Amino acid sequence: MPQVSIHHILKGLLTPLLAGVVLAILAPFGTSSFSVAFRLIYWIGLTLAGGLGAMGAHFILSRKAPATSVLIWAGLQSAGATLAVAPFVFNLHTHSGFGPILTTLFYIWVVAIVITAFGQLAGRRHISTEPEPSRPALLDRLPASFRDATLYAISSEDHYVRIHSAAGEHMLLMRLTDAEDLAAPLVGLKPHRSWWVAEAGVESVTKSSGKTIIQIKSGTVVPVSREGAKRVREAGWI
Repeated sequence: MPQVSIHHILKGLLTPLLAGVVLAILAPFGTSSFSVAFRLIYWIGLTLAGGLGAMGAHFILSRKAPATSVLIWAGLQSAGATLAVAPFVFNLHTHSGFGPILTTLFYIWVVAIVITAFGQLAGRRHISTEPEPSRPALLDRLPASFRDATLYAISSEDHYVRIHSAAGEHMLLMRLTDAEDLAAPLVGLKPHRSWWVAEAGVESVTKSSGKTIIQIKSGTVVPVSREGAKRVREAGWI
């Protein structure tokens, strides 16, 4: 699920802000007759509104339909931008009739489609060319049926470690510290001296009677020591 932060919003509005300044200087669509101050307020307000509309549509699509094709994505995101700027266009052409209003909104929509389509193509190309994270070398020590499974946790039992994964459990003759090293690059921590838990393997982290309780996705409950509870809090798991 996408996360929205003030940083992302401000970064996303930088381009519309600069576009508004440029349009205020160029003064298209008959706005040259207005004062510089009015043009700045009008065009910056319009472009920022369009940027917010596009960002809103982008967030909804990312959350509800991330696999949408580039063409449909661009059409919907540009529609969000166009709807957001419509009040500004109606205000500017309030005495011109619906013809100029619809024409202006159509041009805005077409330009927005082109911009959002290029943005989507560039973004998806960047994602597709990013190298996938390395598989944990620990998985290669397991039987074939375990090697593509998600690693949940590792527990120590005498001279062995028990591998907890989506494919089940398996024992290996190995020290826990060595198994932890082979679990890289997975993110995880030691909630107990005899356990290592992958962040991706956590089903829930709760507190009961002052004790921290971790349950991994296989249903196993992991013991948490006092020091381990501190690591869990510092990692933001609870």
